[in-house]
Amino acid sequence: MATGISFQGFRYIVQRFGLFAVFGAGLFVAAGSWDWPRGWAALGASFACELLVLGILAFRAPETLNQRGTRHAGVKPFDIVFMAAWLILSLSLAVVMGFDCVRYEWSSLPWSTFVVGIGLIVAATGIGTWAMVENKHFEQFVRIQTDRNHRVVTTGPYRIVRHPGYVSFILSTLAGPLMFGSVWAIVPTCLLVILFVWRTSREDATLQKELDGYTQYTEQTPYRLIPFVW
Repeated sequence: MATGISFQGFRYIVQRFGLFAVFGAGLFVAAGSWDWPRGWAALGASFACELLVLGILAFRAPETLNQRGTRHAGVKPFDIVFMAAWLILSLSLAVVMGFDCVRYEWSSLPWSTFVVGIGLIVAATGIGTWAMVENKHFEQFVRIQTDRNHRVVTTGPYRIVRHPGYVSFILSTLAGPLMFGSVWAIVPTCLLVILFVWRTSREDATLQKELDGYTQYTEQTPYRLIPFVW
């Protein structure tokens, strides 16, 4: 087990900051103005949550941080498709919010929705961090980690649903339109949620087929994302 952050871990941190910078650039280039107080507030809150997650992982689960920055063989082809679609839709979300909230002012949500969005992103941060600390196999891409003695994790949030990480990602995605105040952003947001549900389904099927003990785990924890629903 790693005892500190490796080069791969630092690479992952830089990657996260890079993605955040691209998303922020998409927002403000589309907006056509730096004068967007709500945009800065939402971006700042998101960045604070990102720093919190990375900080906790650095101290509590550096191995997870390192592995998320490591390039591994055996990535499932469907996950490469997912990542490409996720990048395109995420940038589209930023552009739509910039257009909607500032440049063209197509719509506007009250500041009260900002508070709801903050609640969602805080919940997402808590759930996602808990899942990553609990599960050392929480890598960026879907694969069977035979090189890392891949085992089923049944503790922490994994006692409640089988994919708490995706619950976190979906909640943070839903927070976007509320925090930035964009009605039209609901369109790419819904597409992103559908994309995450698709990935959840494909990953779960892969694990049931290829990971020892996972089928038994599905009997113990029957729900993928939402208790008593799915």
